[in-house]
Amino acid sequence: MANTTARPTSADLLYLHTQTLELIEELHAAVKDLPLAAAANSANFERVFGELDDLHDTIDGLAAKLRRNTAE
Repeated sequence: MANTTARPTSADLLYLHTQTLELIEELHAAVKDLPLAAAANSANFERVFGELDDLHDTIDGLAAKLRRNTAE
């Protein structure tokens, strides 16, 4: 991983991106199993994580663009 004097590589960014997405998926699973979540409106719950899925798609697109731009 990059230190304070070196810039992160695209591999560093891709690794962090993947780790972040895995944590979001774990969060989604954990929150969905909470009894409190069962008391909430499931449509709102699904909407919020649907928005996170949209964010994930956007991040994937940006990461792909970054890979293309750094490969040139």
